[in-house]
Amino acid sequence: HQFSSSMFYPDMRVAESEDVILQPLSVSIWFSGAVPHHLAHSNIPIEITVALKDEFKSFTVPVIEIASQKAHPLNNTLAMQLTLMHSKFINFCQSPSVPDDMSFSFLPLPPTFNHADSDHWAELLGNIQTWLVKSADPTTPEWTWGREAFWYAFIATHPDFPSGKWSFWDPSIPLEGQLIEEWVEGSGD
Repeated sequence: HQFSSSMFYPDMRVAESEDVILQPLSVSIWFSGAVPHHLAHSNIPIEITVALKDEFKSFTVPVIEIASQKAHPLNNTLAMQLTLMHSKFINFCQSPSVPDDMSFSFLPLPPTFNHADSDHWAELLGNIQTWLVKSADPTTPEWTWGREAFWYAFIATHPDFPSGKWSFWDPSIPLEGQLIEEWVEGSGD
């Protein structure tokens, strides 16, 4: 079994009784890779488990609710899109494709980075673009990796792209890469 595990700390709200109410979490789950066609049946079961530490179990029970199963992020709300893009960006940045010996001026993200704030994404977008245009050699794998990171930040900043309003980017950064090509192709759905 392959699994992924993460620890989350939900926001809390103080109730009138002065007890603390844990606020809902929005968690996006996406799957890297593809299932071979001969193994894909009409339903592929996914098991999701939420666990609380023993000391909290007698006070609260987690409830799992599936909000959406739509394939393209354009079908979700902006907040869900930004959460999904943040998850994808973090996983992309932690993937084996990241060169070990390369430092990126835009990583790690600052602790104040708010993935739900498009202004934070716009700032990240500008930082990545500056790195691609002024610091990186476009003939290296690092530049190609940075270009993909650029498109993650671009889509998070301009989720309606290629429709709606969006900022121009430096023409030395081509509209190429797996994410942006899939995004543009899926925008007509």
